[in-house]
Amino acid sequence: MIEAVNLTKRYGHKTAVDNISFTVKPGTVTGFLGPNGAGKSTTMRMIMGLDKPTSGTVTVNGHPYRELSAPLCEVGALLDAKGLHGSRSARSHLRQLAASNGIPTKRVDEVLEITGLTSVAKKRVKGFSLGMGQRLGIAAALLGDPGVLLFDE
Repeated sequence: MIEAVNLTKRYGHKTAVDNISFTVKPGTVTGFLGPNGAGKSTTMRMIMGLDKPTSGTVTVNGHPYRELSAPLCEVGALLDAKGLHGSRSARSHLRQLAASNGIPTKRVDEVLEITGLTSVAKKRVKGFSLGMGQRLGIAAALLGDPGVLLFDE
């Protein structure tokens, strides 16, 4: 479950997120809809602990993201499909994530299969199309078999 209470984010005098509260319950699909600049991506970054709220709180399963004992096993996210290490192969990228999060290596091949990337697993990521990069991001999000998935655009 994700819970945001009075969540606000300001950058100087600009308010990116203005006092929002919401709950996303397990087993539901929830979408953030709004125009460019409405704060959707900033809100997701605050959920993931990548941006600190100016005020308010956001928790995942009752804890701030930074306090989750196995974050990749609780929340999987694709926030930026271009945020990949270009010189690594898809398999290497996923193996590194798995190793750093205590996830069994066999899970790498499972998510490559799920996302249809098995045939290109040895290719360097810098040669991937946008769609293939997005699929690799989805594979990374699925790696820990999390209960919560966040996808931005």
